Amino acid sequence: MAPGLFWGLVLIFIGLAIIFRVVFDVNIFRILIAVVIILIGIRILVGKNWIHEKSQKEHDTFFADRNYHEIPKDKTEYNIIFGKSVYDFTGMDSLIQENISIKINVVFGAAIIKINPEMPVRIKSEAVFGGSRMPDGNTVAFGSIAYNTPSYSMDTPHLYIESNVVFGGIEITGE
Repeated sequence: MAPGLFWGLVLIFIGLAIIFRVVFDVNIFRILIAVVIILIGIRILVGKNWIHEKSQKEHDTFFADRNYHEIPKDKTEYNIIFGKSVYDFTGMDSLIQENISIKINVVFGAAIIKINPEMPVRIKSEAVFGGSRMPDGNTVAFGSIAYNTPSYSMDTPHLYIESNVVFGGIEITGE
């Protein structure tokens, strides 16, 4: 941006702020500061620049609904922010040859995770002002909860799901 254009826009904004303050008794600077603080908070929660779609990873869901029917790779991280995702892991029960660890983060959104009860799965969920429901009906709204399928054993290959939810919900169903 050229310096002349930048300073011209700054002066126009200052002039408009003065007019709004005098005529409507609205302090534009305070509103601008509040918006900047909110955007910084969202950026800290997300951990990256969420405005540009090109920076979005293939496993991120922002302001949308997505369905996943894939077999996850080890150390895959899924993020849902202001959206909803459905993860169907029911078809991978016979494909687990080694431990697979995935992470699912939900902020102001929802996630449904479908697992096969016959598959060896360990789930650990952390919730802060949100909800996490396990297949056995146990829930948590603030704190942590863990669940193991009946076929889970530490000695055999299994799927480990770490889920974190803030102001949202996660439901794990055994289908």
